[in-house]
Amino acid sequence: MDVSAGAVERSVRRSTAFDRLVRWGLVGYGLVHLGVGAVAVSLVVGGDRTSSQGALAHLAAAPSGVPVLVALAVGFAVLAVWQAIAGLVGYRHLDDPRRAVMRLGAGCRALTYGYLAIALVRLLVGGSGGSSPRQTSAGLLAEPFGRLLLGAGGLVVAGIGVGLVVFGVRREFLDQLDAEARTRARRVPIVALGQAGYVAKGLAYLLIGALVCWAAATDDPRRAGGLDRSLERLVRVPMGAVAVVAIGIGIACFGGYLFARARHFAPRTLTS
Repeated sequence: MDVSAGAVERSVRRSTAFDRLVRWGLVGYGLVHLGVGAVAVSLVVGGDRTSSQGALAHLAAAPSGVPVLVALAVGFAVLAVWQAIAGLVGYRHLDDPRRAVMRLGAGCRALTYGYLAIALVRLLVGGSGGSSPRQTSAGLLAEPFGRLLLGAGGLVVAGIGVGLVVFGVRREFLDQLDAEARTRARRVPIVALGQAGYVAKGLAYLLIGALVCWAAATDDPRRAGGLDRSLERLVRVPMGAVAVVAIGIGIACFGGYLFARARHFAPRTLTS
């Protein structure tokens, strides 16, 4: 098994075609984050919905939206395959238990990219992007031990948020880039984009996780929601509008960082 896993890893790292597809997928993911950031800011001035699905829905309504959505769907499918491979055979240079943790994280990212690819396909065929977080929470609360499961899910989401903030503050994302990105001219703007992006995205996860835990504690699925619901609640508190704009700009910065990563993608990270 270890021999076959090593062969798969070496084959993936040597694939120029797969490398280029992953770069395109990262560009597409960056575009989505730019859209989410823009819609988040517009929430303060125009009351628009704020989520990755909301941003994609805006794009679908554009005149050239369909071909762009098709390209994005392919890109997300590639990213899902990429992270699935990393989750199965990647991080072989690490020792357990860190290898297991990193593979688990790759598996979670594969699910996220796969979900976005499916949401895009649903939009393309005229359907919705899937069930809302509120509907999912309501269904879970109706199950035995649903409140415990929902609360545990909220804690996991909040934990991911903390991890993203720490990852950004410590600049660990620089390990994802090639040597050219570490030169003085490139490093400063990339660090600024990466830190702002990871911290903002982490804070968004923390906010969502807190609302999910609140829904579990009160047995009220209406209190749960995705990024759209979370920011709608935040904008109503004192200084909330400023926080929403800051998170929106930060998420857009994460999109900019993804562009930089696509440009300076290190082939070794195809499996790590």
